[in-house]
This record gives sequence, structure tokens and C-alpha cells, in this order.
Amino acid sequence: MTRLTISENPGDEFTVRGLNTSIDADDDEVVFYDDITKVHVLPDHANFTIQVLTPEFVLEMDFPDADGVHKALDFFEAKKVLEVDFDGTDGVRITPAASQPAEA
Repeated sequence: MTRLTISENPGDEFTVRGLNTSIDADDDEVVFYDDITKVHVLPDHANFTIQVLTPEFVLEMDFPDADGVHKALDFFEAKKVLEVDFDGTDGVRITPAASQPAEA
């Protein structure tokens, strides 16, 4: 699953640590709030995934339930997220924009 670090004033960006699907290894990225083109939720049978699209990559974050998703979306909308990290295997995925997953 996904772990968010929250700050009242994180600045214009947040950092991401997750699985880079193109190299199949952990990777770090910086996301600028102004670069985000779309944020949406993909429901799954086992969890919920928030997908954040930027021109460079797609960030996917898994959450165990609807309450976790709602809380995370509120933090992103208020621009209070300082860091995104995974708590478990593949809970946060970074995919290059050229190979964006299909929208559901």
C-alpha cells in the first residue's frame, strides 16, 4: 500500500519512491503540482488505485479502502503531500508516459 508524508507547506512539489515499471527496480521521482495533468481513481477488487498523470510519467498508488482514497485525494487537492512512499511490494508504481496504462 501507499504511505503519504504530509506537510502544511510542502512547496510546489513532492517526492515519490516506488517501483519503476520500465526498469523493474525502485526509483525516486519528483512531481511538480503544476505538471499534473489528471488525477483519477481506478477501483479494483482488492484495493483502490489513485493514478496521477504527468507529461513524463504515470504514478499509481494503491490504497486499501475508499476512506484511504478520499483522505489521500483531499491531501493532494490541498497540496499537502510532501512524500509518497510504498509500504509493501509494488504499492507505488512509476510508469514512463510513453507506456501509460490504459484508463478504466
